[in-house]
Amino acid sequence: MGLRYALVVGKVLWQILALLWKVARLVLWKWLKPRLMKLVMITAALVGVVLLVVAVLGRL
Repeated sequence: MGLRYALVVGKVLWQILALLWKVARLVLWKWLKPRLMKLVMITAALVGVVLLVVAVLGRL
């Protein structure tokens, strides 16, 4: 009886942990995605400016 109870409790705890992980991942993704996209856009713009400057200076 005790072993069976321990198995059930362990299974329930794993299910709770899995659910908490899914919730945390969803919240973090919703919070991080806009910030990551902003960072990607700024990085792309800076790389474009640097390439433009190198192209212009290379023609001089």
